Amino acid sequence: MSVEGAGPGQGAETATAATADTVVPEGRGDVRGISDLTYRILTPYLSHTLVHRVMRIVLITLTVICLVATGVRLSPLPLLPIPLFGFGYYCLRRVRAAGDDDRTLLVWFSLLMAGLLVGFWILSVAGNHVG
Repeated sequence: MSVEGAGPGQGAETATAATADTVVPEGRGDVRGISDLTYRILTPYLSHTLVHRVMRIVLITLTVICLVATGVRLSPLPLLPIPLFGFGYYCLRRVRAAGDDDRTLLVWFSLLMAGLLVGFWILSVAGNHVG
């Protein structure tokens, strides 16, 4: 057992229950470092089905916006981000298939976000250039 609040002047062996804040059992699963933060906090949210559903809706909406903008502006320039949104959809499918493998989940979700953000940026650049 370790004593929470035991600073450099008092170790876990010399601290008494009266001077320490609380006694904490070992192995409670503290988050130690950025890798533990990633694996214990972020990955449960990334594997949630609601996040997948929202990302699918965003990708479909942005693709439809590109197709509508092509017809409205009479220019093929708004079609440029569609391959990136297709890549994002492929990454989303791989995220859903990742299951419990945290590393694969993080890699594919990072690629999904990169494809989505670059595609959204290209959409805005094409909108400014055509307009």
